Amino acid sequence: MDLRTIEAYACISERVVREWIHLPTDPLPAVQVNGGKILINKTQFDRWLESHPYLPLHGIDVEQITNNVLKGLEVRV
Repeated sequence: MDLRTIEAYACISERVVREWIHLPTDPLPAVQVNGGKILINKTQFDRWLESHPYLPLHGIDVEQITNNVLKGLEVRV
């Protein structure tokens, strides 16, 4: 599927799709044909979306994350 088809299929903007393609870790798989059109396999797109579930903020333990980071910064004497 090209980017316009992905936009319509997932109800997201082309900008968001491009951001996902260029993520530094676990980017959305895509191919660029002859240096031009970007194509995304529908099955790969669906799998990629499934592997990135929405986590509501109340489901994230910010205190635990903060404590873990601070423990890593402690200076050992």
